[in-house]
Amino acid sequence: MARSQDPNRAGSQFFIVVKDAAFLDGQYTAFGKVLSGMTVADQIVNAPRDRRDNPNERIEMKVKVINR
Repeated sequence: MARSQDPNRAGSQFFIVVKDAAFLDGQYTAFGKVLSGMTVADQIVNAPRDRRDNPNERIEMKVKVINR
């Protein structure tokens, strides 16, 4: 979840972390995992970016939620 400096406020962004990120430990909750298609996540990570780390081209995706 994305949030401001206020820990009691959160938005609806989510992040797919593709490598260890110890600096996030204790700050956020992991609530899902990539079951298949990790190559797609790798392609997103490796897409050309500008100097502010934004992709040069818009990247869109479809997300499938599975409730168990």
